[in-house]
Amino acid sequence: MKVLVIILSAALIAAVCRIIADKVRIKRLARRISEIRDMDTNTLLHADAEGMRGLVNEINEVLRQLRAQRMEYVRKKHTLDQMLTNISHDLRTPLTSAMGYIGLIDRAGLDEETLAQTEIISQRLERLEELINSFFEFSKMISQDKEPEKIPVDIVGTVEGTVAHYYDDYSAQGREIAFVHRERRIMLPSNRSMLMRIFDNLISNALKHGEGTLTITAFSDTENVTLEFENGLHDEEIDPERVFDEFYTTDISRRGGSTGLGLAIAKQFVSMLGGNISAECFDGRFLIRIELPTQAAAQ
Repeated sequence: MKVLVIILSAALIAAVCRIIADKVRIKRLARRISEIRDMDTNTLLHADAEGMRGLVNEINEVLRQLRAQRMEYVRKKHTLDQMLTNISHDLRTPLTSAMGYIGLIDRAGLDEETLAQTEIISQRLERLEELINSFFEFSKMISQDKEPEKIPVDIVGTVEGTVAHYYDDYSAQGREIAFVHRERRIMLPSNRSMLMRIFDNLISNALKHGEGTLTITAFSDTENVTLEFENGLHDEEIDPERVFDEFYTTDISRRGGSTGLGLAIAKQFVSMLGGNISAECFDGRFLIRIELPTQAAAQ
């Protein structure tokens, strides 16, 4: 009996030691997998015990497949970037020439009827240029993998600077932009260029498709800086769930020359800055709300 107890005890101790050793190997394996994941390397795992060989071989096969997919992704991305560059050049070169010829025609002293026709052509070329520029900007933007650089930005000053560019355009329609803010300055770690493009797109969208006063409200709390852009609506059906979709336009928007990319770009930029953007319609009003995390909330 004593011999049996000794044998069982030894077997138990051996089993416990093996379990502990396997746990150590698994932890070492997990640490090595984490290191390989964070490095751009072709290194594979190596099994230091016979019992781990099958698991290591399966993991290595997965690593090979992931690397092959990553290389294919890099190759296709490079090809796409090159193709977009070539297409951009091929489209912009003749467009620029055409707009230059229209400019020469406008200065040729033609009769009013002919000038009116060239003005229509000029407007359509400008819309085409806007569409091309928006398309390539959006394509380039969504293909970038790096995080935007952030510095302290005054939201109030950035909005005021953007609004100033649209004063004449809104005045020409008998409209106004009202900027409401309780704080003199609202500082936020962000990217000023991206913010200016977001605000520019929203103000431009309201100019084209809204009516009445555009009211911009800015306020902050411990978690977010919130901006709201509110204006009246034309008599048209707008789906607030789809306004940020690429190329989403209504019938009236198409007649007004909208590319359908302005709000999509704004949404992508807000997302890249770690924020949220939403839209809602109520009582003939249209509201877009942006929430950007403060420095305290982002940490």
